[in-house]
Amino acid sequence: MGTINIQGTRVIDLSQPVEPGIPVPIGFPGPQFQTYLAQSKGDIANVEIMQMSIHTATHCDAPFHFFSALQRVDELLPDCLIGPAIVVDLRGKQGSVGIEESDIARWEVDTGETIQKDDIVLLHTGHSQHWTTGEAASGYWKNGWPYLARSAVNYLASKPIRALGVESFDPDWVNPTDLASAEFPAHRTFLPKGILIIENLTNLDQIPSRRCQVIALPLKLKGCSGSPIRVIAVV
Repeated sequence: MGTINIQGTRVIDLSQPVEPGIPVPIGFPGPQFQTYLAQSKGDIANVEIMQMSIHTATHCDAPFHFFSALQRVDELLPDCLIGPAIVVDLRGKQGSVGIEESDIARWEVDTGETIQKDDIVLLHTGHSQHWTTGEAASGYWKNGWPYLARSAVNYLASKPIRALGVESFDPDWVNPTDLASAEFPAHRTFLPKGILIIENLTNLDQIPSRRCQVIALPLKLKGCSGSPIRVIAVV
């Protein structure tokens, strides 16, 4: 990647919390914490054990997620998700609706911004407002989410960008009760090109400008298809 130059005076956390009861795709296990050591029980320290799918809360997908011959998350460069980002405002897209190339191109024309090579593209739809815990958490996927139509996938892949970040479980449309039936055009187009995918972002409305710097560090999980990440914007 070369020289990294991160400048700004404010840090904005774009990550969802990891806790029991958060939204997870149907059939996936939610996060579970178990106390291993506790000072309240006389132990020397407090230590917990965590069990969850790697693809939970705010996380990134490595190419291996859909392509077994490609990079695992531990094989990615440490700076793979550090760099310039652009926040594309698509808050007019709500529910299970496709985002077309024309939607993104119109935003570029209206704002005078241009998605550039190596940008981390953050799609701001407002879907993260539906994030909650408990029984209501299923609404995060049950009521649908804005997804990338093929035209938008091809348009973004032509740039080519460094990564795509979305507020939902998935940049693709899927039937939550039948994942095997989905075509996953975004995953199948971006990942073999080395365009990483970040899912379950939040607080994009707190970024005061259309451009910022993003820092996200995947854990070095040997042989795995992705990793939970803490994502911050620097403005």
